[in-house]
Amino acid sequence: MKILFVCSGNKGISPIVKSQADSLKNKEVELEVFPIIGQGLRGYLKNISKLKKQILIFKPDIIHSHYSFCGIIASLATKKIPIVASLMGSDTHQSKLMKLTIRYFANYRWSKTIVKSEDMKIRLGLNNAVILPNGVDLNLFKLLDKKECRNKLGWDLDKKYILFASNPARPEKNFALAKQTIENLNNDKIELKVVYDVDHKLMLIYLNAADVLLLTSKWEGSPNIVKEAMACNIPVVATEVGDIKFLFGNIEGYYYTNSFPDILAEKINYILDNDIKPNGHQRIIDLKLDSESIADKLIQLYQELLSK
Repeated sequence: MKILFVCSGNKGISPIVKSQADSLKNKEVELEVFPIIGQGLRGYLKNISKLKKQILIFKPDIIHSHYSFCGIIASLATKKIPIVASLMGSDTHQSKLMKLTIRYFANYRWSKTIVKSEDMKIRLGLNNAVILPNGVDLNLFKLLDKKECRNKLGWDLDKKYILFASNPARPEKNFALAKQTIENLNNDKIELKVVYDVDHKLMLIYLNAADVLLLTSKWEGSPNIVKEAMACNIPVVATEVGDIKFLFGNIEGYYYTNSFPDILAEKINYILDNDIKPNGHQRIIDLKLDSESIADKLIQLYQELLSK
């Protein structure tokens, strides 16, 4: 089976896409990645001729695009090859015109559309979409010794660290809420650490060095950083976005709330005061959200398409 991934390459291949590609290669799927380089719709359209050449050379059985723009470009490059389009959280917050465009392609051009959560499916009005979150590499994300990780980062062993693992400049990540939450804690021994755009393997160290992951987003699909924290058994406090409610279930140490800083602070205090040590790693296994299980589900989806 030959699969061609089509994704944005403006900042290199995203860790999420690369991880999924690697998990499929481990299943002996022949896979290549076509990165789209360009800004905006016009920049993306310039990639069509290059993508056509890649299709002629590689001869994929299926094209799997990531994000709506990539799915549209893939559809314009070929009408003969089945296209799977994976939509992400940001696709649900496009303009009305773009949402109508996504629905058109999902209904008439894409062979299968994947969304990351039930919330995304509802927001986009895609009744036939498949809900399939990205998986977590459990060989990489696991519990490490907190003291060793802090020593590597030069963090104080006596402090409590709350990790905000997003770019504060992105409005949807709602950094102002995270700052207000920490201010409400009013404790000099608690510090907010902002980390983003670091090597994926280094994120493992940051997660294990932290006491709590704080996610204050206005929207998400199925936030991978939360699943990675869970795989490391790191407590998480989050706003109720995307599939957070599904991910957390009733597991102690994983709490979702509305967007009030005092309530978020209360949950963080509860974790710190009670030294909560959750078993999120097992939760990821139970939900079959490890990258191996997700790869198996993707292969099954591909095979179903090819059998039609």
